[in-house]
Amino acid sequence: MISFDGGTLYVTFTRKTNLTKLLRLLEAEAQLGLHERAVAIYKGRQAAMRQEMGIPALAELVRIEVDIVAQLRLESALKVGM
Repeated sequence: MISFDGGTLYVTFTRKTNLTKLLRLLEAEAQLGLHERAVAIYKGRQAAMRQEMGIPALAELVRIEVDIVAQLRLESALKVGM
């Protein structure tokens, strides 16, 4: 879920969030520069994490996660194929 208030963008996500779509949105937001800061809220099964950062920094973190998930899927597919 994404909401905004003034110059702050609030991004709430869980382990089932589509990170690829979130990455595209954050990259577009970073280019447009409509918001200065982002508050990322990750809701896990037992706890929640909240951190405030710049939108380009959050986009970079999400990009890293997307790359890791893609690599894990590739490794898993190779193991199944062997």
